[in-house]
Amino acid sequence: MQIDYMEIANELEKHINLLVLEERKSHVYGVLDFCKRLAKRYALSEDKLAVMALAHDLFRDTPSNKLSKMANCYGIEISELFAKRPILIHGLVSSAYLKRRFGIEDEDILLGVAYHTSGHPDFGALGKALVLADSLELTRVYDKVNQLREIAFYDLDIAYVEVIRNKIDYAVNHNLYLLPETVNTWNKLMEGEKI
Repeated sequence: MQIDYMEIANELEKHINLLVLEERKSHVYGVLDFCKRLAKRYALSEDKLAVMALAHDLFRDTPSNKLSKMANCYGIEISELFAKRPILIHGLVSSAYLKRRFGIEDEDILLGVAYHTSGHPDFGALGKALVLADSLELTRVYDKVNQLREIAFYDLDIAYVEVIRNKIDYAVNHNLYLLPETVNTWNKLMEGEKI
């Protein structure tokens, strides 16, 4: 069965109007715009990245108790860390939703949406592009963001390393949890494997 990603993107836009808080919508559409620009720069599927961008924070504003129930319904294992901070599972829930609701089986899409906040050691170009767009879209304001944006259009892999480094620095400097996937991603990056 051929999947029409643009049709899915159109349906996701309707979902966004129902599920995403007004103040987050500019971020979601900023991620969409940045993904489109990265798709052009690196000859990636703009349609797939549009679906990923529109889905990545679809359940970010869902109350924690409902998010946990949804994760349970989708058979997502809730680690101790996720039990303490259920908001961290919003990407996993979005990924499971894409698979169940739209029949998406593309592992790059599903992994990218599931782990867009943490990174993942097995990401392909689509997952990396989503992480970059989520961190670098134009409503984001923080030290080094402009430098990271420039790198994003110079080399996707180098930019991915630098954004993961920035995530780790931010978490450590603000006494936040460091997600296991981020640690695993960093360690794989440091092994010098082709990623």
